[in-house]
Amino acid sequence: MTTPPTADPSPEPPATTNPRARIAIALAVVALLTLHYAMAARSLLLENPTVDEVVHLPAGVTYWQQGTFRLYHHNPPLIKLVAALPVVLSKPEIDPLYQSLIWRSTDPSPPTFSQVFARMNASRYFELFKLARLMMPLFSIIGGLAVFAWSRRLYGPWGGLLSLALWVFCPNVLAHARLVTSDLGATALGVAATYLFWRYLQEPTGKRAGLAGLALGIAQLSKFSMLLLLGAWPVMWLLRLALATPAAKRLGVTIRAIPHALLILAICVLVIDVGFLFEGVGRPLGEFEFGSRTLTRPAIPGEARPRSKNPLLDITWQFRVNWFRGGVLGRLPSPLPAHYLLGFDEQKIETEGVPIRYSRAVQTDTVAAVLAQPQTDNEPMEGYAVYLDGELKRNGWWSYYPLALVYKVPEGTLALVALSLLVLLTTHRLPEGWADEITLLLIPAVILVSMTLFTDINLGLRYVLPIFPYLLVGVGKLAPWIAAASRIERPIRGAVAGVCLAGTIAASAWVAPHYLAYFNWASGGPDRVPAHLIDSNLDWGQDLVLLRDWWEKTIPNEPLGLAYFGQINPSIFKLRGQPFNWFLPPGRPGSIRPLSQKPAPGLIGPPKKLQPGYYAISATLLYGLPWRLYDPANPDTVPEAWSPAWNAALPDAFGYFRTYFTPIGPPIGHSIYIYHLTEADIARAAPVLESRSVGR
Repeated sequence: MTTPPTADPSPEPPATTNPRARIAIALAVVALLTLHYAMAARSLLLENPTVDEVVHLPAGVTYWQQGTFRLYHHNPPLIKLVAALPVVLSKPEIDPLYQSLIWRSTDPSPPTFSQVFARMNASRYFELFKLARLMMPLFSIIGGLAVFAWSRRLYGPWGGLLSLALWVFCPNVLAHARLVTSDLGATALGVAATYLFWRYLQEPTGKRAGLAGLALGIAQLSKFSMLLLLGAWPVMWLLRLALATPAAKRLGVTIRAIPHALLILAICVLVIDVGFLFEGVGRPLGEFEFGSRTLTRPAIPGEARPRSKNPLLDITWQFRVNWFRGGVLGRLPSPLPAHYLLGFDEQKIETEGVPIRYSRAVQTDTVAAVLAQPQTDNEPMEGYAVYLDGELKRNGWWSYYPLALVYKVPEGTLALVALSLLVLLTTHRLPEGWADEITLLLIPAVILVSMTLFTDINLGLRYVLPIFPYLLVGVGKLAPWIAAASRIERPIRGAVAGVCLAGTIAASAWVAPHYLAYFNWASGGPDRVPAHLIDSNLDWGQDLVLLRDWWEKTIPNEPLGLAYFGQINPSIFKLRGQPFNWFLPPGRPGSIRPLSQKPAPGLIGPPKKLQPGYYAISATLLYGLPWRLYDPANPDTVPEAWSPAWNAALPDAFGYFRTYFTPIGPPIGHSIYIYHLTEADIARAAPVLESRSVGR
């Protein structure tokens, strides 16, 4: 007698017909998402804006007030628009900025604009950001609903609740659900759109195609990485065609799918155009200035090239020319908004990197000589300085994102994902079920491979955050797996899943409210020395307010040496009427340089000699990342002290703190280390600090 195969859990489970059960499930979903919002809100109210948020929010304000998207088109505008709405309604001080050359310039600088916005609104700067940030968890709720709905349709209500609980309590989701950035919003809108497309594949109708196209367009308005869906969705369709469609019907299904595909694409483009208020739609493609290799050809020696105030564009424009220009395609009107294309181009420059010889040629005024040399696609590139496990360099590692996932995903979640994959491989299922399961693995695989092999942007786990919802949906299959077990095995399976879920909940509670700094226990936690990762994985400038509160409660009568990784001037507290006596510590010899050739005479700069006292060093600077630094001069009397005045041009400017000194306790918010230096401490570091004059 043969043993029958395990039941296939892939077909859609029957809907719950018991009204009381359906109400209970709905209440559970509402309760989980309400708790999720409350956890995110508590955290965002305690931490200050991070590096990227400082620029995102003022740009969103200009979109509402000026009707143009030219300021910081680095990402599409949707997330910034949503965040900025309550801020615009609160009427921030900004009108004088629109009359200044900062705004009226043809190429306005987002960092400069954001710094002036901060100074003009210093008295309620943090309060404005709280209003904006309170909007951000709404995107995470959309993502949670999509995760629940997809998992419930595949694995039943208990599977849906399991997947949703993992989303709700994921520290990495909570970390970015609070921020005025595009990472979590794009993740949520991307999975919602893909879920609607998956529903279309189940029942291909014009109405469902239209909904999928609408959702796809909205996702494209969140982040350029969502362009990956344009490649993933056709593969999803092919999977369904190959695995779930009888051979005799495939030709007819394909013919009927063509108008639906065109409808999805047309609606998507229309939504993008509407989202940008049609600004620049129809502009001839040849008129754009592009710098990425994707959209350009090598420049010809002697060809006139424009210049830009943006350093990255100024370099690439000297060597690359829009490949639409000069041909028939160059006269074609663009179907997409101008700032969508320009923003995409800037993002591609960052992902591709800039050849080192380009930068050196611009610095040494040898552009013509370099143009005369042959250009290849395989030459040394430079990009952001990035850090992994004690090493700092300017190009990436293929292992960065896999390791980031191992370090920053809770052990309970990792175990549940691994168990769900094991169940997938050992459970019999029909071809249609395999199409569904492969779909859930497709987009994570595409994102991880793309970020690992085709970019050098190793800046944080947030770049692979879009893989999370699909993996969490797949974990839902453990619910029918548990239900299908024998009476003896069922409680064991349930206990294993319950312990793993409890581990994820405990991880979230353990690190709260500092979700951004979360590292799992196995990796050593957020305070591991040395850190596995820095920047947006640990220290993104989020704890300046907490540091100032610590100073006021602990050493209010002593100055604090502060090397801060962030885009908020610590002098903002003075403008808010809150005392904060800080100064810029000395860097290692020659590492701190003025940003301009002629620094303002009123700037104080770092002292030439390290003195005994208290010092606070951001973890990202402690582990060597170069960054722009503020000057402690009074911004009321020295305007140049408001924007960054000094540049830690060499890596490891403050690394001597890591080498010679020991922090006095746990770091503030896991991201800012406190040191109390004595004469004996300073004597140990004297050889490296006194080899040359330090500071100005």
